[in-house]
Amino acid sequence: MGVLRRAVRPVARRVALFAFVAVTALTAACTRPLTPNETAVAKSLFGDTLDTGAVRVTAGIGVLPLPRPKTGAVVGGAGPGKVRKAPEGLCTRKRSTQRHWRWPAAFVLGNTVFFSYDFYRADSFAGFPESAPFPVSVIMAHELTHVWQWQNRARTGYSIPESAGETLKRVDPYWFTTGPRAEFLKMGFEQQGAMVQDFTCYALFDPRNPKLGELAAILRPVLPVDGFLARLRAGRQAGR
Repeated sequence: MGVLRRAVRPVARRVALFAFVAVTALTAACTRPLTPNETAVAKSLFGDTLDTGAVRVTAGIGVLPLPRPKTGAVVGGAGPGKVRKAPEGLCTRKRSTQRHWRWPAAFVLGNTVFFSYDFYRADSFAGFPESAPFPVSVIMAHELTHVWQWQNRARTGYSIPESAGETLKRVDPYWFTTGPRAEFLKMGFEQQGAMVQDFTCYALFDPRNPKLGELAAILRPVLPVDGFLARLRAGRQAGR
């Protein structure tokens, strides 16, 4: 039995690798690269630790042509689409106490971001840095964190099964706490994504909230987030 198990494991790994390569190949024709706005955000959040040229974006499971561009509500200053002021508490994270399963707004496999059709946009950061569409902008920030984890897996320890398993292990895998001892790389993969998502939300839509500085202090030792904040400040000053 021990010999059989040792023989099965390499086969299982090869099958998983083949499936991953097959999915990547099938979706290549139905994906797009990051837009200039998305690239600017990614570079200002992750610096040179994220290969933005390798990132692909698709809708559904990536086997159909991308949907036609559509406009949505834009939160912030001047920008395309209907612009409105961010409501109070927009970025406040609430802890879930019960398990709920539904098809995710987006997920990542390797370098590819898969958006559900409801949340896919031709540009997740249209209007940046003066404005941005909500919630797709913060969802993209979350998913780019998973791409970053994948590309830097020698440092982050990221694996697709481990990340997916967090949903089974925890009632709310996205919930995190902050404090003087909080360390970004010691958090779960979904917690890391949630933290970057919340940081992006506060920076874009509620920049005067003290929570922004609290999250930036935790992210700063790992990610060059000050570049993102500087880009936003410059954009807001230019828009006055």
